Amino acid sequence: MTRRLSPRLLLVGALALSVLANMFLLGHAVRNWGAGHDAVRLPEAIGAAYSPEVRAEFRSLLRADRRRALEALYDLREARQRLGAAVNAATLDVAEMERAMQDVRTATEALQRVMQELLLEAVKRTRGAG
Repeated sequence: MTRRLSPRLLLVGALALSVLANMFLLGHAVRNWGAGHDAVRLPEAIGAAYSPEVRAEFRSLLRADRRRALEALYDLREARQRLGAAVNAATLDVAEMERAMQDVRTATEALQRVMQELLLEAVKRTRGAG
């Protein structure tokens, strides 16, 4: 004798699965809250090598000059994407790859310059130098 599941039991099972899935997704969202932009994590990458005062001032300066830092970061991301496209192209174009590699180097240097300028300003401000 075969027993069929009642529609109520199926509905309760589906609701239980839905609640579990929602709790999992909520936990995932809470854990990753605020981790969307690379620039948000950038101050932490500056890291433990500097005093808390310098790190705090650096974060403040980065927030104040967010546009310039994000532009440099996006330029680097775009240059890396162009390099990836050149690497994955159906035919090898050495000249295009070399241009793309140079663009990545240039964008990397530009981002590094922005971060170092902000770091220098943070150090000046925390030490009272002008």
